[in-house]
Amino acid sequence: MAGSLLAYSLLASTLLTVVWAVYKCTLANAGCFRFNRIFLLLSIIIAFILPPFILKPECIVDIKSENIVLDLNPTEIVNVTQTVTEHIMPVWNYIVTLYLIGIGAMIIYFLVSLVRLLLFIIQGEHIKSDGNHIVLHRHNSVAPFAWGGYIMMPRKDWYEYGAMIVRHEKAHVECHHWVDLMMLQAAIIVTWYCPAIWLLRNELHTLHEYEADSRVLASGIKREDYQMFLIKKTVGARFATLSNCLNHSSLKKRITMMLSSKPTGIARVRAFVMVPALALAVAGLTTPAVSAVINEASSATPVDDIHYKVTEKSDESIQITERNSDVVVTEKADAPGTLQFIKTETAPNFPGGKSKLMDFVNKNIQFPEAAYTNGVLDMDAVVQLTIAKDGVVKNAQIVKSSGKTLDAEAIRVARMLPQFHPGLNAGLPAESSYMLTFNYHISKQ
Repeated sequence: MAGSLLAYSLLASTLLTVVWAVYKCTLANAGCFRFNRIFLLLSIIIAFILPPFILKPECIVDIKSENIVLDLNPTEIVNVTQTVTEHIMPVWNYIVTLYLIGIGAMIIYFLVSLVRLLLFIIQGEHIKSDGNHIVLHRHNSVAPFAWGGYIMMPRKDWYEYGAMIVRHEKAHVECHHWVDLMMLQAAIIVTWYCPAIWLLRNELHTLHEYEADSRVLASGIKREDYQMFLIKKTVGARFATLSNCLNHSSLKKRITMMLSSKPTGIARVRAFVMVPALALAVAGLTTPAVSAVINEASSATPVDDIHYKVTEKSDESIQITERNSDVVVTEKADAPGTLQFIKTETAPNFPGGKSKLMDFVNKNIQFPEAAYTNGVLDMDAVVQLTIAKDGVVKNAQIVKSSGKTLDAEAIRVARMLPQFHPGLNAGLPAESSYMLTFNYHISKQ
């Protein structure tokens, strides 16, 4: 579950980066504020809708052993000199753990901001003026802001600039800008590490101020008077990013937008660049090389404990030949009859990750009575698989034996495995090797 969320987040972050880049290049300086706001929100929503269609969960066929007739050759034992087994924690497990910690921090930040807002509303002095719900507070250092249906400002500002502040913040309330910010906060929780989502939130804040300014000027306020008011009042601390503060955006940009001419329809046409841009991004995300990385991320699980175990001490002549999330097999380079391990830039992986692979093995493995000694079964075998370019398991050989009976069962289960995601070299499928461990201790006593 955590790995799938991380994979979803990675895909969404990539698409959000495309959205931000296209918006900055095409519409950021256009004066069609309402259109830009709707376009930006829809593009962000699409960026979060597309990843499930890119993430194609693989269906693992439920294979029942009694329905399969296997022509098993005698078990071939490959002699591996001084085999050493290490249990390695995959790097994606650490990444997903860090990702979940970030999500927790963002949720705490959101809740703290929400509580602060509610305290302002609860503890402030409530005033009704021309249908507006105004909350006066004692924090003079905080700039006026709006959230929900409330307009909040220091009591001092109410007596000095109340009418102008209400006109501006009322525009935020009527346009429901706070809903946009709540949506962006939810997006930030999921993609907190992505710079694009923070930049998009800033762009949305800026659009809110542009839209509010244009509505104030449309109500009949003189532009010079309103600009002078902004110069006097765009000071003070900004409140939580869940709200629209009077001084959020650059004053220079806001005044420039007030002086700019009205946009033409051609400016809106540039927005259609987003369609091919997102299409190209999706095409790139579905390539084999990217899919392999995303599949590896989706199989990650949070780190709960770190295990490192070496079953046999090796000497200086032993070298590591392969490392993956299951096992590391090391052997002497000059060992006679050793099995070649085919390594690829991107290792092969089972559809659904290691947990699904273990589920498949546990469901299909059978332990014959002859494997028990005094009611106890100990199995510690390692099978090296050869994964073809199309992901089919075309070869399985024992590299660590647990006796002929259990070795034969390990080979039987290995040959039942469905297709893997193949290993990749330069983004292209290639034949590769994979180590599968069988580690069981069963007592009938």
